[in-house]
Amino acid sequence: MKAMTGITSADYKVPGGKLLRVRLSGDSTQQPPTITRVTLTGDFFMHPEEAIEELEIALVGVPLTRKTLQERIEAFLGERVQVIGAAPEDFAHVIMIAYARMAKKTNGT
Repeated sequence: MKAMTGITSADYKVPGGKLLRVRLSGDSTQQPPTITRVTLTGDFFMHPEEAIEELEIALVGVPLTRKTLQERIEAFLGERVQVIGAAPEDFAHVIMIAYARMAKKTNGT
């Protein structure tokens, strides 16, 4: 697999919930590939509001596997952060959609 380059994005509408949008770049020299930068936006609510930026920072270096992402997000949110309109698995899902697009683009398929 060629090294992933550039930034990709994905949107995901949570069933019965809100829209999640992600912008992602990754490092495919690691196995599995890891996140080098991620931005999470959408019409969900997170309290405290600054937690979204803290989550983005916490995800840098995380392997791009659904299980690992979901575990890291769940651990980050814990009981101190409230999310309305989405769940940890929804954030992991939209990140994996973006990763799949990036991998497909990198492989030229």
